[in-house]
Amino acid sequence: MAAFLEAKGWLALLAPLVSALLVLALIAPARRFGMVDHPGGRKNHDHPTPLVGGLAIFLAFLIVNALAGAIPGDSQSLLAAMAVTVAVGVLDDAHEIGHRSKFFAQIAAALLVATGTSVHMTHFGDLFGFGDIELGKWAPLVTVVSIVGLMNAINMIDGVDGLAGSVVLPPLLIHAALAATSGQGRLAFELLALAGAVAGFLFFNLRTPWRARAAAFMGDTGGLLLGLLLAWYSIILAGNDKAPICPIAAVWLLAVPLLDMGSVMLLRLFQGKSPFHADRQHLHYVLLDAGYSVGQVVAMMSAASLAFGLLALLARDAGASEPALFLAFLVVWGGYWLALARPGKTVRVAALVVKPRLLGTGD
Repeated sequence: MAAFLEAKGWLALLAPLVSALLVLALIAPARRFGMVDHPGGRKNHDHPTPLVGGLAIFLAFLIVNALAGAIPGDSQSLLAAMAVTVAVGVLDDAHEIGHRSKFFAQIAAALLVATGTSVHMTHFGDLFGFGDIELGKWAPLVTVVSIVGLMNAINMIDGVDGLAGSVVLPPLLIHAALAATSGQGRLAFELLALAGAVAGFLFFNLRTPWRARAAAFMGDTGGLLLGLLLAWYSIILAGNDKAPICPIAAVWLLAVPLLDMGSVMLLRLFQGKSPFHADRQHLHYVLLDAGYSVGQVVAMMSAASLAFGLLALLARDAGASEPALFLAFLVVWGGYWLALARPGKTVRVAALVVKPRLLGTGD
């Protein structure tokens, strides 16, 4: 498998270019067929913006894998799950089909993986210090829940220009490094190709000195697809006792979207709302309301994504136990939840710790 990466790894470098060209090619058709996000409500943009990023990432990922003579995951079932996810995402981006329809589609995609492949969450690791928690017959169900959960986590954090793509890049690259160092060259290639496809899209999605606002959005297509694929690769790299990392380390690699989703859903339930109710309680909105620019919010949260992942790996290499990693995650989650539950106080504390002006003034 390492030979695959050595022989064809360079093809992954094409992914950013292919993705960027696809974004350009899809903008006009997206406007024609109504795949456009219009301003209004809790949204932070003031111009209609094409929702082509997810479709561009999907097609670029497939094209680069095809050039390498590979099928993502070497699995027809994964391809089918991706197709279901993208089809429903495109429909929702064009016509807003509703949370219930999207949720059933997510379950269908997860079931394709759980029933059609051997990629299952088979254990939780040694979370409490009493030995490995084996899932046994519950493995397929936990796999479905894990996939659907991560699909929603990535989709929910896609709230400001450049955020979702920037937050998922660190775990994609760390997963690729883990795959390469554990002799899984083909897996590393797929992860690098996916990261490259995301990077190509970010060229149009990030705010920069030469672009005041995003030229394209990821849409539900991109958020759901990236959640599905991140779940797939995380389960491969952490879901069994022969994997290179333990499950709780994989959770740390994806900490930012998981913490945000878990905290926001819990808040909504305590408030008597649906956990899927759209509002401005996510951390990125709290930071925006505190006076930070979009660029500053993206920089802080993507840096946190990278830091959480690297710290988890450093702790693992330093001999930190799984119960210690689990306890630390619960503590961080508690702090994250409190920050969102008391946004006014969070804003005041943030202003004392890091002044927005110290991080630059770009939007």
